[in-house]
Amino acid sequence: MLTNDVVPRIARDPISSYASEVFHAIPRVDQRRWAEVYLRGLLSVPGKKSVRKIAESILATPAHQSLQQFINQSPWRWSPVRAVLARYVQSVSPARAWVLSRVVIPKRGDRSVGVGRQFLPEAGRLVNCQIGLAASFVTDDASVPVNWRILLPKAWEGSEIRESAGIPDHVETRPQWLEAADMVREMAHRWALSPAPVVADTRHLGSADGLIAELATHDGLPFVLEVDHALAEAAGADRLPRPRQQANLPLRPLESVLTAGRGLTALAGHRRHTVPPATPAARHTFVRSSLAKIPMPGGAPPRIARLLTEMSPDGEPARFWVTNLMSHRVDDVMALARLEGRARDGIQKLDRHFGLRDFEGRSFRGWHHHMTMVSAASVFAHVGWDALAACVC
Repeated sequence: MLTNDVVPRIARDPISSYASEVFHAIPRVDQRRWAEVYLRGLLSVPGKKSVRKIAESILATPAHQSLQQFINQSPWRWSPVRAVLARYVQSVSPARAWVLSRVVIPKRGDRSVGVGRQFLPEAGRLVNCQIGLAASFVTDDASVPVNWRILLPKAWEGSEIRESAGIPDHVETRPQWLEAADMVREMAHRWALSPAPVVADTRHLGSADGLIAELATHDGLPFVLEVDHALAEAAGADRLPRPRQQANLPLRPLESVLTAGRGLTALAGHRRHTVPPATPAARHTFVRSSLAKIPMPGGAPPRIARLLTEMSPDGEPARFWVTNLMSHRVDDVMALARLEGRARDGIQKLDRHFGLRDFEGRSFRGWHHHMTMVSAASVFAHVGWDALAACVC
């Protein structure tokens, strides 16, 4: 319990005004004040942002135990705070996309929530780490994360290790794509945010077709998802009747297109587009657009989507995206796809400037509290209080 005699009192300034607004969903006054202390530490303490350094730097007193208790054990709910942050950002500059990113946090030991030796395809090796998912608002001016999930390896299904990290009973070990879909659903429905295209690199989510089906069937949101050849096996097109050739563009099961390999350029019905470079120093790229069938679960009729294939300089298919933006120009869809890189850069900035990897606790609750505070620091740094104060949210 945080006692009143150690509750910090800080002079009013833009950070204090911002904190009073974004933390108003935290029920107790003492909790809100400790939230402001932690926020100030993430924004101003140089180097590693440990709880001890934050307490000593911001308060000039040895109050780190109270601050540690606020982050790790205090029972305030993080979802309402994240919803406020998302609405603030949305009110200043509507999101061009909601970008889903994997976040790898290397760790020592095996007691911190979600830690395990996990194979990272992007690194090609086993790493002792936590893996989180971030949902970022990417606007014209910034990329800020507004929602988080931590992925629990199968080793965390045991009751003893779950109890040690304070993992609630309703939190399960679930596929990455399902956690990603849950974040999107929370933002779209529970937080009632204005929808934006969902952009993600799904090549390491384990089952890209599951996320595609979830977005297409239940949420009805636009999406631009990078996929790989693994989608062919996961989607199971061999169970679909082969579509008849049409007079204009043929409809083919998505995986038959993906696995066509070198023959992709010879498929009938594709269209070739020249896409402007992302930067002045880059070259134009060539993208082929085709129609594809997306198998749906539960015997539902398959959906029609677009498959965009970026061609390498030697004419080979290099990267693939699936989108339900059927009427958009190809260069506009590819511009959305490139926002995934901006969100990834934004996550790296969180690590350098706002203590993304500096959480020292072990609990499930503490991890979510820390990530929420990192988001609050990022929103303040990139959006600013003046812009937020001028909005009616």
